[in-house]
Parts: sequence; structure tokens; C-alpha cells
Amino acid sequence: MENKADVTVILTVWKRNHLKEQIEALLMQTIPPAQIWVIQCMQHLSIKEALREYPQVKFFQSDEDLKYFSRFSIGIHSRSEFTWVLDDDIIPASGWIEKCISTCRRYNAIVSSNGRIIPRDDFHPEKVKGAGYTEKYFIGDSTSRDSVNLCDQDSRIDFPCSSYFFRTEWLKFFWGIWPLTLETAEDIHFAATCQILGGISVMVPRQLSESDSGNVKPAYSLDEHASWKRCGFSEARAEVIRCFITEKGWKPLLW
Repeated sequence: MENKADVTVILTVWKRNHLKEQIEALLMQTIPPAQIWVIQCMQHLSIKEALREYPQVKFFQSDEDLKYFSRFSIGIHSRSEFTWVLDDDIIPASGWIEKCISTCRRYNAIVSSNGRIIPRDDFHPEKVKGAGYTEKYFIGDSTSRDSVNLCDQDSRIDFPCSSYFFRTEWLKFFWGIWPLTLETAEDIHFAATCQILGGISVMVPRQLSESDSGNVKPAYSLDEHASWKRCGFSEARAEVIRCFITEKGWKPLLW
């Protein structure tokens, strides 16, 4: 029997059709996860074929749009040591789970393939502001449509983007402070609550090539379904950052 990581992976299905590719990437891991759970809100796509092909996958379906926070609600029911929540545009290289486990244990940190550092006195860290800004504050991001997530060294950040690998027990911190909004900013909320209540940091591991990248298909995030393209995206997230820093005691790295 092959060794499996004590990890529950939580995938979501909305309007992107990458589920089979994601499942294949998970099954091809050097240490595959023990459980793969799929949440489908609404039924914009049919995934019956994928569920038939991979009967080991557990399926959760909702007729309501429960959005981003539902993944962290269902995660409470995981019995594994680790949980990995992925956006529907993330395709990892084969050694990513193994790397996440070692990084999480080494740094006592949430692990993501990319993320953000918040500039001092700036509540809008996702708005690019001139030459050099992206390289300094956008950590692990791809640099072009056809590149992958890369990072030259293990790097501490303020909040992760798109994928969240963590000890399952840290969900008690996530829900220890009620979200300001359930519409967006689950990534910011997770990082801030874990730091405030648990002293937990966030890390982007070293990724030097496609073979060890946490996301080999960043171009998937550039489609018409990308949340960052929506009107008011940055403003709503800025309010969450402002609230955590000014009212909840969150201390970003540069503040």
C-alpha cells in the first residue's frame, strides 16, 4: 500500500473546469493526500464524469453560493493532521505536498506558493504602485502569463494567495474572530487570525523551477472568473486589512 500524507485536500468547483487536472496533480504527488474533498456551490458545471472516474473523492454540493469561507467551515470536519485548501486555478508540481509538510513543521506556518507583504501605512497592498513594487511585495508570483510561481528562498509574508496548507487545528483561530465580511478576504482573515490568536506566521517556500513550484498554471487565474478583476475587490479587502490592523491588533511584517 502506498504511503499517503496525513492531509485532507479541499477543492472547489464554480465556473472553472480544472477539476480533473487538479485531482490528477494530487494523485501524482510524491506523497499523495489521504483525502480529497470537493465542494461544488451551484451547478455551473457538470462534474459527474470526474466523480465517476475518481470514486475515492468525497463530494459536497450546495445549491447556495457559499463562496470562499465555506472551505474553512467544511475543513473543521477534517480528521487529518494537515489540511490544504486550493483555489480552482491551482495546479501543483509533484513534490508540493511533501514540501508543504516540511515547511509547515519547520516554521510553524501556513504555507502558500505565493502571497503578499503589506507596505507600511498602505491598506491596498494588491494595487501595484510603480517600478519594483511587484518584486518587493508580491512574493512567489509568476512574472508572465507562461511562467510559474517561483521564489528564490523561503520567505515570510503577511498573507497567502490561492492555496493554504496548514495544521487542521489552526481552524480554531480562523473562527476565533468573526469575519468582517463573508464576501472576500478569507486569505487575509486566515493569516491575521492565526497570527493574533496563535502566533502563526505565513511562508512561501523556495521554488526554483517548474518541477518544484506550488502552481505551474498561474495563467488560469487570468480568466474572466478571476475575483481580483471584480469591481470593488481591492476596496473591500482594504477594509478587512484596516480592521485587523487598527482594531484587532494584527502586526504585519513592516508595521
